[in-house]
Amino acid sequence: MLLLTVRDGATRTMVRCVDGPVCVQVSERDDPWLAWPDDDGRAVTVLTALHEPVGRLAPGDALMRGGVTLSLDRGTRRDDTDRIVALRRRRPGLCLVAGGGRRHILGVRPLVLGTDPQCDVVLADGAVSARHCLVRPHRGQWLAQDLGSTNGLWVGGARVPAALLAPGMTLTLGRTTLAVEPETAPEPSGHHAIVGRSPAVLALREHIERYARAPYPVLIEGESGCGKELVARELHARSPRAQGPWVALNCGAIAPELIESELFGHEKGAFTGSTGRRRGVFEEAHGGTLFLDELGELPMPLQPKLLRVLETGELRRVGGEGAQKVDVRVLSATLRDLRARVDEGLFREDLYFRLADLRVRVPPLRERRADLPLLAEHLLARIELETGHYRILEDQALAKLLRYPFPGNVRELLSVLKRAAYVSQGTRIGPEHLELPTSGPATKPPVVERWPRSLPPGDLAGLLRWCEGNISRAAQIAGLARSTFRERVARQQQRALTGGSGVPTVCTDDDPDP
Repeated sequence: MLLLTVRDGATRTMVRCVDGPVCVQVSERDDPWLAWPDDDGRAVTVLTALHEPVGRLAPGDALMRGGVTLSLDRGTRRDDTDRIVALRRRRPGLCLVAGGGRRHILGVRPLVLGTDPQCDVVLADGAVSARHCLVRPHRGQWLAQDLGSTNGLWVGGARVPAALLAPGMTLTLGRTTLAVEPETAPEPSGHHAIVGRSPAVLALREHIERYARAPYPVLIEGESGCGKELVARELHARSPRAQGPWVALNCGAIAPELIESELFGHEKGAFTGSTGRRRGVFEEAHGGTLFLDELGELPMPLQPKLLRVLETGELRRVGGEGAQKVDVRVLSATLRDLRARVDEGLFREDLYFRLADLRVRVPPLRERRADLPLLAEHLLARIELETGHYRILEDQALAKLLRYPFPGNVRELLSVLKRAAYVSQGTRIGPEHLELPTSGPATKPPVVERWPRSLPPGDLAGLLRWCEGNISRAAQIAGLARSTFRERVARQQQRALTGGSGVPTVCTDDDPDP
């Protein structure tokens, strides 16, 4: 059997039996790796979460990267063989303060206190047992639990098996006293509700920071379930209108004959069933932000009316005579290619340009796979707050999630974890608890095409020629949406024509839209 040993400096050593693809993540600062054994079990390929090769290990080999050393040996399963599990992110709330003022923040990850060097909080006290006490999240609070120690857990002068923690309490373990205090450290500057550290997420955050204070509309594009409304909420929360109302309307969930009334309101008797005056979402959002979701579903007859409100800042209720002034910033989202719908005559071009003053693309989960462990831990913490079920992912379960493409994006990931939280009986979620669609045996790491070495960076027209005119393939290599790739190629070709620096490429589309 292959044993993978992970050493993080001199502080931590873990050994993992490699009996299948496993995920390795030593700390919350590091992106995860995948250790993928060969079919014959003679070696292991180490990949990044984006499936880029890091190295290959045979028994006796070692690999160092970012201060972490991985080595591979042959051996047998031992009692001290650890599970390599992604650590949970810490969130400010309460902290334990030891002698000397050292603070241990309590977050969504449990902490074991004791004298054993492998404990999360190591106490230099001979009266403290090796694994003395566990502090873990419990229904939105924190629970201290005795682990069968010799001298027991004392809270407020009484020995207890367990106790919920609150500010002002003290915990006594042996001769060590820990104070429970509120964690008052402020959120780091630039804190975002959008979880992740991948380049795609960092670029998204940069767009949010840049566009949040602008007075113009923002068009948010992305696949279903990738977090477009979350981006819109961040734009509102960071804008000068943050203290104003936030109103959201799903244009695709309302009957076409009612959507005008939802947008602009109506007067009493304007149509059958209108028994009184009603304000629309534009009036409700006055002084704040209006989020129009699924904008691509807006019926054509309503589009000029929406354009007029955006241009003039005035609206007229259905059945009304006078105009109402409104001060609203509009954020809109769509999973459709609005530029393509304009070309097809299904969306007004003038409205498109008015709504797309600024554009933000939210990357799908498959383009930010390195963020999946952080996302999973974030969602498990959310599930725990909602249900009280504390769960943590085993490394093989995390590896299984990293191999799945998640066409439903973050929404699908949340659904999978919710089911797993109830299917699993203990605190750990294994690969057997994850219900994922299968499209064949996943025994080989997927191949990710990289930018051709023969082409200079940014030469999109050259990349399209290299892909023999296949726009989908070229856009995937470039890391762009098909529509964005097509637009940028057209601009490059136009510059080549006007500057005489090259011959334009004829763009063909050999493959159908996905």
